[in-house]
Amino acid sequence: MFVDKAFGDASLPRPQCLGVANLVAAIGALRGARRAEVLGEGRFELLRDQHERPPLLREERRMLLDEFERERRERLEAQKRVKQLMREHPHLELERELQRLTEELGLEREGRTHNHRKRLRLGEELERERLARLGDQRNVQRLQRDLQELQQLLEERQQALKAPKKGLWTNLLKSNNHQGPTGGSLRVR
Repeated sequence: MFVDKAFGDASLPRPQCLGVANLVAAIGALRGARRAEVLGEGRFELLRDQHERPPLLREERRMLLDEFERERRERLEAQKRVKQLMREHPHLELERELQRLTEELGLEREGRTHNHRKRLRLGEELERERLARLGDQRNVQRLQRDLQELQQLLEERQQALKAPKKGLWTNLLKSNNHQGPTGGSLRVR
């Protein structure tokens, strides 16, 4: 009945429709089974690797510990030989101490040289800054003098404008700081 409603009067007979539907379902199931098989095999390989890995890691750890222990023994033996040689040949200890002190003095000398160069650079920088400040101070002083002169000139001109009109030559001479006939000089800006 479902098939009748689904296919109605299709050109294929009903048994063939069922066969095609069964074939499509079987192909889908086969694809799903293959995917599940591939995923299962991957998971199985992962589990097998994880199962085999701990013994390998334990073996590697054991080898590393053995190597570490061997190196530690060799280092202790070397230290014993050095101590024995120092007892047998005390001048070797003095030579070693002399070498250490020489290296230490060399490092100290390098440090002093570095510090001296650094102090020289800082001194040069400070001198440049001092000269720059000195130049700035001179500029400030010059600008202050110019400002005072301009203020003075402005004040004189304002007073000349407020003063009663005496004469053209009198106002002109006054504004130019003429000091009169007694030997004063005329200042022009």
